[in-house]
Amino acid sequence: MRMVFVAMLTTVMVACLAVVAWSAIKEGENDDKAGSAPESAQAREVPKPETLEGALVRQLMEREISGRQYRHAMQSLAERDVDRHPLSIPPEN
Repeated sequence: MRMVFVAMLTTVMVACLAVVAWSAIKEGENDDKAGSAPESAQAREVPKPETLEGALVRQLMEREISGRQYRHAMQSLAERDVDRHPLSIPPEN
């Protein structure tokens, strides 16, 4: 009796695995077909950053600046922010 249960369980598990693998293969084929189609100009357009921090991140990701230059620029921005908007800490009671 126990062997029949193990055999049935194994069969069900193999069938489930086959269904999942088959759907993943079909989805991959559909992605390949969709990826080979020419993209519209709107889909390829990269939005422009709206902040200086965003512009720095874009430059870093496109390797226009190094990590060291990025950190230095962010440090300068932080120092400028402290000068423009100082943090006021309320007194302790």
